[in-house]
Amino acid sequence: MRRALLLAILAVSAAPPVARAQPGAAVIASKAASPIAREVSFPAPKDVVFRIAYGVNTGPEKADALVEGFKSAANFIYVADSNGVPRSNLKLAIVVWGSATHSLLKNDAYRAAKGVDNASESLLGALNDAGVQIIVCGEALINRKIDRAQLLPFVKVAPTASIALATLHAQGYAIFR
Repeated sequence: MRRALLLAILAVSAAPPVARAQPGAAVIASKAASPIAREVSFPAPKDVVFRIAYGVNTGPEKADALVEGFKSAANFIYVADSNGVPRSNLKLAIVVWGSATHSLLKNDAYRAAKGVDNASESLLGALNDAGVQIIVCGEALINRKIDRAQLLPFVKVAPTASIALATLHAQGYAIFR
């Protein structure tokens, strides 16, 4: 018991100070952590507002796996947190269509459709808590016969993925795929 407590304290103290208190930081770090570069000569600016929209259209390789495309936004947040970029300067969105669409289902609906738990649900929740907009293509919902009530409650529905990406681009977002 004491050892477990000590290990938990060490894990928290090893996290970058800025990242510790951020919404969703623990889940984001566990799902998308990458090595943090030290002694950089092109540092992450702390006064720039980053507007990035990630297009994700590829689902998991196996039904019980995490959608790889969601890790990109998580990794950006993790690295930004680790480099002291204020969360208020992160304006991120994920636009989902194609085979990734099912990963936006609530766990009970995902289990009914795929026979296993939705491995992306906890990361999507943490990303939402961190302020990331999660947007799905309305046409993808129609094509896959997914009802809005089956989606995670924070998912926004756009007419199409193209409309969502074009709107975000017009709002100053860089589009990453």
